[in-house]
Amino acid sequence: MKGVSVIIPGYNEEHAVSNTVSVVHKIMSSLGRPFEIFVVDDGSADSTPEILKKLAKKYKNLRYKSYSDGPSRRENLAKSFKLLKGEDILLLDMDLSLNPRHFAEMLYWLDGGFDMVIINRYHKNSNIKRHPKRFVISKVYNAFIRLLFHTGFKDNICGFKAFKRNVILNLVGQAGIDNSRKRSVFWDTQILIHAVRSKLRIKEIPATWTEGKSSALSFKKEMSMFPYILKFWWRLR
Repeated sequence: MKGVSVIIPGYNEEHAVSNTVSVVHKIMSSLGRPFEIFVVDDGSADSTPEILKKLAKKYKNLRYKSYSDGPSRRENLAKSFKLLKGEDILLLDMDLSLNPRHFAEMLYWLDGGFDMVIINRYHKNSNIKRHPKRFVISKVYNAFIRLLFHTGFKDNICGFKAFKRNVILNLVGQAGIDNSRKRSVFWDTQILIHAVRSKLRIKEIPATWTEGKSSALSFKKEMSMFPYILKFWWRLR
């Protein structure tokens, strides 16, 4: 039976990491498949590393990697996929905005032959709760991405995804590592763009999703990544 790696990036997550690991471990144990949980500690300055050390003694299939140069906002995550052992990979956010019941569904579609599974929070069957301001920012961003890159997807940035291991390693290789750290959360979109251009089989599913308090998307914060986006678009041309 194919193993699953659940990879979860986090930064200063001392108040969330124990509960998240517990919930994910419980859900994955119920699926009857071998699995590991891999936490990417993106340079936390709080007690997250110490908590992870204790949790790894409690959960034998929990591993983690603590980086000292964070927060990188996805770059250390990108470097960590090669450390995973599972053939199927679930990428989650620490706040578990996505209802965990979708884990089995995402793995089901990977088993069905899809290379990648993504969430569409704007599907008519999705049930999402998010601040109106962030909803507008997200809609504008997604319209901008569809205009530039013709992905065909309404949700080009959701952090929850599932991949075959060889697929994500190939996509990470195409996207590279941005040592300038200007790419930010555009990484999620860039991975999807490379997947579309590679003509991978991508399954899009509706979801129940509740925005976390530490949602990364904000207009002021993300303005710095737009020069990177435009340069990337120009290179693709």
